[in-house]
Amino acid sequence: MAAPADGRSLFLGLIGAPYESDLFTTAVRMAEEAVRQGHQTTLWTCGYSTALTVTGLAPTKPRNLTEWDRDYPSSAALATHLIDWSAGRLAWLVCRYCAEERGASAQIPAVRIRPPYEFVERSRAADVSLVLGTK
Repeated sequence: MAAPADGRSLFLGLIGAPYESDLFTTAVRMAEEAVRQGHQTTLWTCGYSTALTVTGLAPTKPRNLTEWDRDYPSSAALATHLIDWSAGRLAWLVCRYCAEERGASAQIPAVRIRPPYEFVERSRAADVSLVLGTK
């Protein structure tokens, strides 16, 4: 995979349980800014991160008791919006092995399920590669 002519390529790997820290928001902010700067970006999810974009999620999160009248988008709605907004500069990929193991194979239409070996291929092919969620 060659870098696009007008920008660099960024690979973000999101591994593990994104709800136990700020991993998801960090990855989304980095992906959004990379796209904004004209870079081709790949966001790859593994482990429990594959559940962020399952079709069973509602468009909004459950209501917040302290802000009852305010709606917040679900992770799947946020991913859909970001992919649509990116105009083809963001690929959101899900590890097939991790998704199947966790019953998360039903992904939203904009997300592609890929075989695990592509993680290494895509990571090595990118100009910059960052994996979040590992120690």
